[in-house]
Amino acid sequence: MKKTISIMTEEFENEQTGEKVEGITIMVDGMLKEFVNIVKSKDSNYQTTVDVIQDALMKGLEDIKENINK
Repeated sequence: MKKTISIMTEEFENEQTGEKVEGITIMVDGMLKEFVNIVKSKDSNYQTTVDVIQDALMKGLEDIKENINK
């Protein structure tokens, strides 16, 4: 099984402010899907795929921040 995560990015514009923001889509398939399903089955704190991905992203960003501040 390939160990990659497919991510697409797209730019959006707020119609009221004109601010441009980046939207990201994560394809949850293959190894990532298997991992997410295991986490959801073993931890009742994670009800949805979004719960798992959101927590993983936040914990990963915290780790990056700590490494930058060393």
